[in-house]
Parts: sequence; structure tokens; C-alpha cells
Amino acid sequence: MIKGLILNINEVLNNFNYIDGRVMKKVHLIGICGTAMAALASMLKERGWAVSGSDAAAYPPMSDLLRERGIEVQSGYVAERIQSNIDLVVVGNVAARSNVEAVRAQEIGLCCRSLPETLWQEFLIDKRFRLVVAGTHGKTTTASMLAWGMQSCGALPSFMIGGELLNFSANYNLASGAGFVLEGDEYNSSYFDRHAKFHHYRPTQLIITGIEMDHIDLFSGIDEIIVEFQQLIKNMPKNGLLVAAADCEILRQLLPEAPCRVLTYGRAADADYRLLDYQALDVGGEFAVVTKDGLQQEMSVSAIGRHNAENALATAILLQDMGFQQNEIVAGLKSFKGVKRRQEIIGRYGDTIYMSDFAHHPTAIRRTLEGLREHFADYNLVAVFEPRTATSRRNLFQKELATVFTAADEVLLAPVYGADNLANAERLDTENLAREITANSQLPARACSAAEDIYDDLRERAGRKELVVLMSTGDFAGLYARFRSQGEAAETRKDI
Repeated sequence: MIKGLILNINEVLNNFNYIDGRVMKKVHLIGICGTAMAALASMLKERGWAVSGSDAAAYPPMSDLLRERGIEVQSGYVAERIQSNIDLVVVGNVAARSNVEAVRAQEIGLCCRSLPETLWQEFLIDKRFRLVVAGTHGKTTTASMLAWGMQSCGALPSFMIGGELLNFSANYNLASGAGFVLEGDEYNSSYFDRHAKFHHYRPTQLIITGIEMDHIDLFSGIDEIIVEFQQLIKNMPKNGLLVAAADCEILRQLLPEAPCRVLTYGRAADADYRLLDYQALDVGGEFAVVTKDGLQQEMSVSAIGRHNAENALATAILLQDMGFQQNEIVAGLKSFKGVKRRQEIIGRYGDTIYMSDFAHHPTAIRRTLEGLREHFADYNLVAVFEPRTATSRRNLFQKELATVFTAADEVLLAPVYGADNLANAERLDTENLAREITANSQLPARACSAAEDIYDDLRERAGRKELVVLMSTGDFAGLYARFRSQGEAAETRKDI
């Protein structure tokens, strides 16, 4: 029973800013505007560190978070910025081996660490229960549900998650509870630390939402990704718990290697917790859960879509196993406000709703649009997609992407981000993709030559009964900010 284990740990943590007997006061973060790096910078500042950081580019919401916390972001990378009075340099995984600041730090013998190593060393997460959420899809939302669920149950968790929780208005929290919730990424930690981030967190409780191919810039194929998850599962403590998606065949094949208890969830007939009878509500959805023992309970979640119902179920299973009461868990899931940039409504004009979403993988796009179609059945659903990640910018999923927009009524494709840095032979062909979407799904689909063309198109039709979902992992050439500000202004201006 973990609920009652509230540690009086904040004062203890302040006494551990040491290395080689020296008090560590100054830290510099290379790649500070990454979601996790910005959270780490903020956490270190809360502990009394003098924090500086640099990045090639800064945009909301992380640039806003850092500014609100008084942390200046220095533009670009400059070797002279790295001085001998810096006690610690945290090197983000965006930094290449040739990064001039990283090179300088090593040349003058500064202590350099990756983000996960710093988190482990400086925040004593080995003294807590480590609740890690991993998987190709849904880990940010699921980890956020878990953190808020624990908070609602009175457990006062710390957390660091790859998205801003609207319940907390932050993507991190330092609290006195015994639990530390972490989003576990399979991406490498840094150029000098090639281990997947989640290995550093050494979970005591683990949720895996599924395994698919992603991160083509790091992994040459799915087999390399499987190896990382296989090792993660094998390293679970014997007294730990693994909550696993039963609908993922790749994951199912790895479960026999777990040394700990395993509980499965999903729609599969043999799942330990089976999700049935999902019903879309005005806000979120409700569903039934049936256990292998035949016990049935009703649950609801505030987030949209069946995929988020599955995320909520995984969260509830873990919280129940930790000893929290069912009524507390249900109340927490109902009051979960969501995550910034995940199905976030950013503006309205008349009957038009503008929504921001992070979907970038074919499976995530399909499931997001299916959920929105079910909840906004009487709206014209316009899917606007920017290929921006290392994987989506390439033609790895050229055929798959042509089949995942079927729940939409119309598709607008932005140009491939950073297309000039990719060879034609490996680049996603958006013109061809638009033709394939139309051929496969009979949907009007158009490849736009610039983000400005998308903006002009959507502005001309503003006011219609449409749900416009803008899908990108970046700032979408400023479109998010423009629709957010102009949508708000439209309430009083009556134009856009």
C-alpha cells in the first residue's frame, strides 16, 4: 500500500547538490528547449542552482515555461559560453558529438551528464517508487493521467513528463510523496550515452502502451526497438508490476521474459482487464471493464477517444494495484484536464473549432482522427498534417499514411519540415501522398506549398461548422499561435 508513504524528502534533496566534495551551484543545459530538458532546468532552478541554457530554436510551450521561471535561453551554440566555473553541463540528445559547447565542456574537463543520468543523480529517484510509462504511443497522456490520478488520491507525486499537464500548468513537479512518475522514452540519452532513456529510470512499476517502428534516425528497424523494450522488461524487479497492452502482438511476445507480475489490458479477449462498450460523451467517454474473473465495473475518462480510454484503463489498473480506492481513481480520471498540444482546443470562431495535436505516426493519426470523428460526428473534420519528426519526414510510412486519414472529411498537407536537408529518394512525397489519400479514401486531399497557404485557406472558411485539427510536433510555422490569438480575438472582433 503506497498511498500512505509520504516522504518528507524536500529538505533531504537540497543536501545532495555535490560532486567530488564540491557544492554544485551552476549548471548549463545544451538543448534546453526540449520538453524534458526545460523541465529539468526548472527543477534544478527550484533546488537553488544558477541555470543557463542554449538551443538552436525556441518556441512555445517550453520557451514560455522557461521565461516564466526566469531562465534565459541563449540562441545558438557558442563555445566561449562554456566557462570553467560551470559545475555541470547537461547535454541533451539533440546535441551532436560536434556541438561546439559540448566539445568545449569536455576539453576543459567539466562534468557532463545526460538528462536521465542527471535526474537520477540529483533528485534521488532511487529513493522512491518509479512509475514509468513507455511505448510508442500514448505515453505522455498516460503518464499525465497517472500523475494526476495519484495527486487526486492524495499521494503527492513528483513527475517529469514530455508534455504540459493542464491540471498543473507544468510538465514537472517536485513533491514530498513516495512516487516519481516518469515518461520513459526509448530514444537515446545523449551522444555519449547511447542507452535508451527509460533504462536509467529503473522502473518499479511500468506501463507499456505498445511497440511499433519509430525514430528512424536512431533505429534501423523494429528489431532494434524490440531489443530495448526486451531489456527494459527483463530488468524489472521481481516485486515490481508490468501493465501491458494486450492488443500489441510484439509486446505480448516479450511478456514471458518479465520477472515480475504482469497485468494486461485492452480489447483482446484474453486481456486481464478487457475494455468493452465504449460510449462517446459530450466530454470524454465511458466504458465497461471486465476482468478474467468476470468482475465488471464502469469507468469514464475526460479525454477523447477509445485510445484514451485504454490509457485511462492502464492508469486505473496500476493505481488499484497500489491500493487506492476505486472511487478516488474514477474521480481523478474524470477531473483530468488533459495535456497541452494533445487534442487541445486552441481557438474558436463562430462554429469553427481549432485544435492542436501532437499526432505524427500513422497509428497515432488514425486513432486521433477516429476519436474526434466519434465525438464530433456532426462537424466537418479537417485534418492538417505537418511531417516534422525524423520518421514522418521520410518515406518510411508513405503507403501507411495514405490509409490513416479515413475518419476525416478533408486533408491538408504542409510541406515536409526541413525538406532541403533530406535526399529526394528518402523524403516523404506529399504531392503523391495527397493523390493516394484521395484514391484510397475518396477524400479531398491537397499538398500545400507553404504553411501560409494553409492559413489563408482556413481563414477564408472560418465560421463554418468545422473541427480543424492541426497535427505537428513543432510550432507549425506559427500556425498554432496565430489561430490561438486570432480565435480569441474573434470573440470580440467578429472577424479573423
